[in-house]
Amino acid sequence: MSDPESTTRRLLEDVAGYIAPLPGPVGRSTPIPRLTVWTSTSATLPTSAVFEPMFYAVARGTKVLTMGANRFELLAGACAASSFGLPYAHQLTDATPELPYVGISLHLDIDMLTRVMLAMPRREDPWTCAVAAGDLHGPVGEAFMRLVGLLNAPDDIGMLAPHYESELYYRLLQSTMGDTLRQIGQRNDRVRQIKAAADWLGANHSKPVVISELAASAGMSVTSFHRHFKAVTGYSPLAFQRHMRLLEARKLLAAGSTNVARVAYEVGYQSPSQFSREYKSMFGSPPVADLQR
Repeated sequence: MSDPESTTRRLLEDVAGYIAPLPGPVGRSTPIPRLTVWTSTSATLPTSAVFEPMFYAVARGTKVLTMGANRFELLAGACAASSFGLPYAHQLTDATPELPYVGISLHLDIDMLTRVMLAMPRREDPWTCAVAAGDLHGPVGEAFMRLVGLLNAPDDIGMLAPHYESELYYRLLQSTMGDTLRQIGQRNDRVRQIKAAADWLGANHSKPVVISELAASAGMSVTSFHRHFKAVTGYSPLAFQRHMRLLEARKLLAAGSTNVARVAYEVGYQSPSQFSREYKSMFGSPPVADLQR
């Protein structure tokens, strides 16, 4: 049975050709579908993004993930999994040119994961956060090593990668991260309703939201909806929508939008000054600075 230290050593050997000696984080795709190697030669400030359904492992260094009230510090040999898209902040706190940070992400194949889950004995789906952390030891680490190890046998990827990925999902579902990943199958009606509400807020970030109506659509009281939504996502519903609005605004500014006020209105703000304050609070600089860059 593998231990975290031997697992990370093996993973570093397998991804050595994908480690970019650059400040980052820098992501490099691999021949294995949806598998990306992330590296950085320097620590980073907190950066906001969306944590899509994903398995993520740290092979060297330290990564800190913050989702609202939830914080995960992933050291080398640690891993995390997410069941649906959540706004979050990530920060690398331990990376140097001599020992660059190395992480490996696998965007989940939802159809494959659901098939594996449905082939397993049914389990009660408890309330749990949409992100869970664990360790790269035992069956999870061994299955992940087999998948990543295919980088050294590119001719085998087409045939073996689906089997190794399926095995990884099976082991993850058996692990402490299993309850989180089972949310993808939506077998718990309440979890499904919270996920549907979060998906609606993400897709309709520019629209005004009436919490009582959103709670009613989930079949809950406002108090129950707030409590369960925060338990699963780490955010209140309005904070979740605000994060999604600001992430979309940053994309628009990066894409070449020429007017901060127009971006503010486009993502749902009624006040450009409030937009600028909240944007600076989240990203560390005002929107006009990102626009100029």
